[in-house]
Amino acid sequence: MSEDGVENLKPFLSVTIIIATLFTVAFMKMEVRRLGYVVLKETRQYKALKDQSRLKSMEYARLTRPEQIRKYAMSRLTLNEARNGQIIQLVGRRIAVPQ
Repeated sequence: MSEDGVENLKPFLSVTIIIATLFTVAFMKMEVRRLGYVVLKETRQYKALKDQSRLKSMEYARLTRPEQIRKYAMSRLTLNEARNGQIIQLVGRRIAVPQ
């Protein structure tokens, strides 16, 4: 190329570089905004799951109280309270005598 051809291309190249830079900046800003929305959505979902986990752990604690287990065993499994002498205790390798 001659020097005149290069001199004629310089304004075109500079405008092309400026336009490409502006498009890149606009794209980056849109990407930052999109990622912000994704983070917001994931944060809300995380908080909801954390609250659900807390509720489940509280429900589990309520259901595994000894009174609840005893009540369930007596109503649904037809078990009775143990009376004196019914329990066999295991001590080491030997079985203890009934009380």
